[in-house]
Amino acid sequence: MNKQISVFLSILFITFFIYHGSYANTETKEEPALVQIMKVLENQPLEINEWSLYAREPLTPIKNQKEFDVKFLELKETFQGFKWEMKRESETWRAVGTLKSQGISMEETIQLVWTPKKESTYTYLLYSAKGDQWESNQEYTDMYDKRYHKLFTSNPTIFSCVKGQFNDKIESVLSLKVRQLSNEFRAEPRESLVEESFVSMSAYTEMWEEALPTEQHRMNLQIGMRKMGMGGETTFVVGTPIITSEY
Repeated sequence: MNKQISVFLSILFITFFIYHGSYANTETKEEPALVQIMKVLENQPLEINEWSLYAREPLTPIKNQKEFDVKFLELKETFQGFKWEMKRESETWRAVGTLKSQGISMEETIQLVWTPKKESTYTYLLYSAKGDQWESNQEYTDMYDKRYHKLFTSNPTIFSCVKGQFNDKIESVLSLKVRQLSNEFRAEPRESLVEESFVSMSAYTEMWEEALPTEQHRMNLQIGMRKMGMGGETTFVVGTPIITSEY
């Protein structure tokens, strides 16, 4: 079952990047999607165990090592609090910066990635943030705004995800609980994957303008729930526009 779920998520993730040109991100005009998810979940009887954000923006291809070094130095100068290192993996160069923040209890990573292939040189910027505690909606929003405007020049592809568990044992059918949670996001179900102890739903909500086009619908929300055995706890994951990790 886990392999089936992994394949299901991988297909959606790949499909998203195929259609990423249709995904017009609007996070600079409103609260970050991650904060909006948290505001919905804070009214539920649950605990947050993990949250994450992943952003990716293609850059004008770097032509040579000198240009890469210059861009690397620019990032180091702008983000001096980060610990930086250079990595090389086969034909790919990575400038990686990491920072563990105490105030908001999270770990951030910035990566400048350059692959100087003869046939198709490409360059892109990655940013990720994750934590196991959520301190403050406003504190996160302020931090995110600063990072966003310093890092990105256009509209990056952004994924937001929250994981946790319900405080009470869920006695109802999982699919019903998933539908109830989707209603909190004012979302319309699109597709679902149902197992005995696991349910995943893809849906569309007007909370966010951006959406992933599929063959028949648009979607920008995924919810997954798993029940851990008879009488066990129920865990959940919520992601927009899709869940990017195995669950």
